[in-house]
Amino acid sequence: MPIALGYTVAHYFSLLVLDGQTTWILVSNPFGLAGVDLFGTFGNRVDLTAVSSDAIALVQVGAVVVGHVLGVTLAHERALLSARRARASDQLPLVLVMVLFTVGGLGLLFGF
Repeated sequence: MPIALGYTVAHYFSLLVLDGQTTWILVSNPFGLAGVDLFGTFGNRVDLTAVSSDAIALVQVGAVVVGHVLGVTLAHERALLSARRARASDQLPLVLVMVLFTVGGLGLLFGF
């Protein structure tokens, strides 16, 4: 679940920040009636410089990494609760798979 949430944040962050401005603009005149400007935002334009591409990239990478770290941590805790004598060697395949998922997700993000 944390991995899915991380990818959702990474995928939709820029949409929320940039296209979310359209919501504030349109809520001033929801029905397109002439002369209606409830909040004074109907004449505004979407500011594409509201967030930089560097900030978007940092949020995307951070969301993917944090999602994977939380996923590994929760999976490890679950494995420890289910096995009375969990050994480090038992956890190694899970850790390797999660590291590969993280590297693969970052590769997709960066276009490798």
